[in-house]
Amino acid sequence: MGMDMGSGSSMMGMSDMMMTFFTSFKTPLFSETWTPTSKGQYAGTCIFLIVLAVIMRILLVIRPILEGRLFTDSAVHSMLDSHMPNKDTQTAKPPNGLVLSAREVGTRWSRWRINPAAGRATYEVIVAGVAYLLMLAIMTMNVGYFLSVLAGIWLGTFIMGSVAAESAWQHC
Repeated sequence: MGMDMGSGSSMMGMSDMMMTFFTSFKTPLFSETWTPTSKGQYAGTCIFLIVLAVIMRILLVIRPILEGRLFTDSAVHSMLDSHMPNKDTQTAKPPNGLVLSAREVGTRWSRWRINPAAGRATYEVIVAGVAYLLMLAIMTMNVGYFLSVLAGIWLGTFIMGSVAAESAWQHC
């Protein structure tokens, strides 16, 4: 019982989709033109996925660093912070930090600048693009692709773990 949309359609039917993990070195990645035909090409594809996952981990680790240095306008922040009146008990944040007063929202919005916002938005699109590519690789249900993504995440965390821990402590 396929879900083909007609005789000339190139859509994949439900019966054509793998619903369990499998092993094959001829699994397409991202398009039909990227289909390894030898074990060497399959290994190259797996190495590509490892590198892509390492890049993803690096992007996630440097995000707080970029937020602190590049995506903010320090001069504006320090000037606004120095002129802000002391918070009274009615507008103080609760310990969980989830509720913002109208004044806090207004102050944060007044700090908005186009250059940091454009940089942050572009960076997030890049992070999302890499993440979606990794997700699509995993959705092939190919064991080698799945393990390659996991290996890349492990390797990226292994390499960048101390940087992530250091940046987390600096933002506390």
